[in-house]
Amino acid sequence: SPYRSTGRTIEFGPRDIRAVQASFDKVSGNHDLKFGTEFRSYQEGLISYTRAFGTFVFDSTYTRGPLDNSPAAPIGQSLAALLLGLPSDGYVERPASFAEMSTIWSFYVQDSWKVTRRLSMNVGLRYEIEGPLTERFNRTVRGFDFAAALPIESAVAKNYAASPTPEVPVDRFRVRGGLTFAGVGGLPRTLYNPDKDNVMPRIGFAYNLTPGTVIRGGLGLSYGTLGARRGDVIQTGFSRQTQLVPTLDNGLSFIASLANPFPNGVQEPLGASLGPMTDVGKSVSFFYQEPEAPRATKWQLSIQRELPSRIVLEAAYVGNRAANLSVSRNHNATPLQYLSTSPVRDQPRIDYLSANMPNPFYPLLPGTDLAGAVTPRGRLLAPYPQFTGVSAERSSGRSSYRSLQARLEKRFAQGFTVQASYTWSRWKDAVGYLNAADPEPSWAVSTEDSPQRFTASGIYELPLGRGRSWLSGAPRVANVLISGWQVNIVLVLQSYAALNWGNVIFTGRVDDIPLPRSQRTVQRWFNVDAGFERDSRKQLSYNVRTFPFRLSNVRGDELNNWDLSLIKRTKLTEKIGLEFRGEFINVFNHVTFAAPSTDPASMAFGTVTSESSFPRQVQLGIKLVF
Repeated sequence: SPYRSTGRTIEFGPRDIRAVQASFDKVSGNHDLKFGTEFRSYQEGLISYTRAFGTFVFDSTYTRGPLDNSPAAPIGQSLAALLLGLPSDGYVERPASFAEMSTIWSFYVQDSWKVTRRLSMNVGLRYEIEGPLTERFNRTVRGFDFAAALPIESAVAKNYAASPTPEVPVDRFRVRGGLTFAGVGGLPRTLYNPDKDNVMPRIGFAYNLTPGTVIRGGLGLSYGTLGARRGDVIQTGFSRQTQLVPTLDNGLSFIASLANPFPNGVQEPLGASLGPMTDVGKSVSFFYQEPEAPRATKWQLSIQRELPSRIVLEAAYVGNRAANLSVSRNHNATPLQYLSTSPVRDQPRIDYLSANMPNPFYPLLPGTDLAGAVTPRGRLLAPYPQFTGVSAERSSGRSSYRSLQARLEKRFAQGFTVQASYTWSRWKDAVGYLNAADPEPSWAVSTEDSPQRFTASGIYELPLGRGRSWLSGAPRVANVLISGWQVNIVLVLQSYAALNWGNVIFTGRVDDIPLPRSQRTVQRWFNVDAGFERDSRKQLSYNVRTFPFRLSNVRGDELNNWDLSLIKRTKLTEKIGLEFRGEFINVFNHVTFAAPSTDPASMAFGTVTSESSFPRQVQLGIKLVF
């Protein structure tokens, strides 16, 4: 096999968080007023030498013989190329480094108010303003100028006029749009405009309804982050590779070798010098100029009752509605009006959109994804045909969570405590585009949705040995063996997440897809005959998708996990003790299956091929305590 060397990853990434804060507390009557301010700066850097010393490939390209198409020997010829110093391929890179920073100012006021002997309230207000992300030396993309004129536009338009596609008349074919950079062309150093309306009110209360019964509730608004804590700068143009070209005549003579792999020098990054022409012919990404911080509105209402025998019972309604979630958006997708709306495979439309057309960018963009003489017709229909992708993180995602929760706790007494909780919930979100050109993300059951979850845990100190209920008169040696034992148990039962689906053809009833538990097997997890098109030759392409990402009634295997631990504490002297611990993870070795295949064209469709749980694990340990 080929030999590679000197391609190591060498990076240094320091992080620094600095904070200055001032807080005040004033008590007046039934009010406890707190207020203050805080400033934080988040600084992160990366100094990279990855592949900066060269990556070289040695194989049998130039050591086979006697002809250049002779078969390679089983071994030895790659090593011979290394010894001769004749790499067949390779490159050296000038990787990008960065030093980024963002800041946050926050101000808050909170009042804890004892309204009456039975009613307490907590009211607060917080305001945050986060400074936009910056890079110390402006080595970053800022945004995208959708109307930027490119120097190749006239030449491309002339080429296109020779062979246009009917959907885009010659006078409407545009080659506009390109990246903008921080601190270039009169633009500021900041990568986007700040989000200034992050006001977060909160209110909560606790009411002692009767002795042993408390009602609690609260409502609050909070915001997420946009700066260095969320993501890094985009450094398109600030790294560059120099390709190794060993020969121009198929090995008759060599212009580069291991002794001098880059005789023409190493190409330095161009940075922002090309302006909007940067990475034309490739896929690019940028920062939205008016981002909004993720927003979450949370509420809860609960009632808690203390029962006899130190038992506490609580029931609660909990909700969370989020907006402005980050979702990647492709601005260069083929418009929906050109795609097929047929419920079955539209072969004429596929053939039409995938047909090769003369590439109007040839030969203007060598070394890019648009360097060929032809390009698919669908590429010419994109809003920015000079790029293969134009994407940015957009604040357009949403989610909704609702749940009923119950909790039972037997507080520790007589060496025994138990806790159990149950959650019945529903979680939906819109964090993905069903079609790349859709105006908004599509709602679907969340990948985090688990409608039912039950957990229970218990601690039991065995009442054995002196001073305990059983065998209290045991001899000294027997007491050392039987006393000090504790058993801990944790149980988790949880619904599995909904299965993910692709762009499938389905003509049946959704309710027919899930199988009853008694009929479900790893070979047939759901009803594969419910109406799916299984023929690989009839799958969809170049179409407007309508089948959702996930279905709430088609899920994977449930989680059923028991963990057990045994602890033995032995007092050796007044100050020294010995602790033995045995932990059994998934003690019953219960298997939780991974999700089955949801590709109708696959032979494994509807079949589980792996498991997602760990097998039983046993950990034994002993500790000396002094």
